[in-house]
Amino acid sequence: MSVIETKIDASANFTITLNALASGGGRQSSIVTNSNNRPAALIRVTLSPGTAPTAGTVYEIYLIRGNAAGVRDDLAGASDAAFTPVNAPLLGTMVNPGNNTDVQEIFDTSPLGPLGPQFGIAVVNRTNQALDSGANAASYETYLPEIV
Repeated sequence: MSVIETKIDASANFTITLNALASGGGRQSSIVTNSNNRPAALIRVTLSPGTAPTAGTVYEIYLIRGNAAGVRDDLAGASDAAFTPVNAPLLGTMVNPGNNTDVQEIFDTSPLGPLGPQFGIAVVNRTNQALDSGANAASYETYLPEIV
């Protein structure tokens, strides 16, 4: 009998400058190449709120995809830079608990369809306060469901 197992590749960090990201500000990661041609990824985002964020406000996490020619969602560039989402798909949100405790979430890109040859993320701060300079980070693990 066949079984579906998930082959998960090694974790890698996105290059993205999130320290002191202003409220209302957005930042995109550097774009990475999907060299193993995996259909999906698990994306981990850790954010450090400022000292007095508003409870229930959110951080928006967007998926940026690109083709082999470098054409990307919302005309995103190739490197860590300011970003304003227009049509990039929303990967999910992270709710701020209203204190300065770090928040972390793991997002699965598979509901949004195949990654394509290039991908990255963007973070938009909607918490009414800039991010702190703590544990802000983002990483990914591409994966492939296999029938064995």
